[in-house]
Amino acid sequence: MMLAAALGIGPALALLFWTLQDYTYPRVERPFFDDRKLFLMLAVGMVIGVIVYVLQSYFDLGYLLFALLFAVVEELLKLVILNFPRFARRLDTSFYGLSMGLGIGSTMAFGAVLSTIQQSDGLGAMAWVMVVILGVQLVLLHGSCGALVGTGSARGEVWGYFAQAGLLHIGFNLLMAVPLNVDSDLAAWTSVVLATLLVLYYYIQVHRHLLPSVVKDALKAMGKTKA
Repeated sequence: MMLAAALGIGPALALLFWTLQDYTYPRVERPFFDDRKLFLMLAVGMVIGVIVYVLQSYFDLGYLLFALLFAVVEELLKLVILNFPRFARRLDTSFYGLSMGLGIGSTMAFGAVLSTIQQSDGLGAMAWVMVVILGVQLVLLHGSCGALVGTGSARGEVWGYFAQAGLLHIGFNLLMAVPLNVDSDLAAWTSVVLATLLVLYYYIQVHRHLLPSVVKDALKAMGKTKA
């Protein structure tokens, strides 16, 4: 359980610190988000992740219909929460979306890793590699999707960003369904590598481009307010 927690919650907290360190004290005099809300949304995400993981455990995600259904449902949950009146049209919602997404990913990764360990009498080296990759994948996936949905709420472009998050999640689930449906190590590892590159690419885009563009919007808004 300790190992599963480290592989799930550890990467989420590390990414949260790494991505947001440039937007809060001491890097900037005036933080772009409220720390209390940020960690509240992280906790909310963790609770949602537990609930979703438990629900998912009753279904075979190797069955494409379920893989697609849960991808859409999970993004709809983010959409509903991040469009509450307290979040809509607020530029800091991007950060809260990221935090909530990382929270969801952390507990879903914890559940997936723990389940894999418990169901195996002894994991070989390659199986351990797969377990570690799966945990990191889920954190990257939900962090990216949360930031996308949050930015859609912040900018008032809800459905466009929701579509991006939904397509990312669907693409990931389809790729990760391959090992469950195809009896080929080559196909399985190819799909896992592609899924990892997909979520890694999107998270890098969030880190390097999406959040900096949100900050530019916030600075412009502050300049207009002062003017």
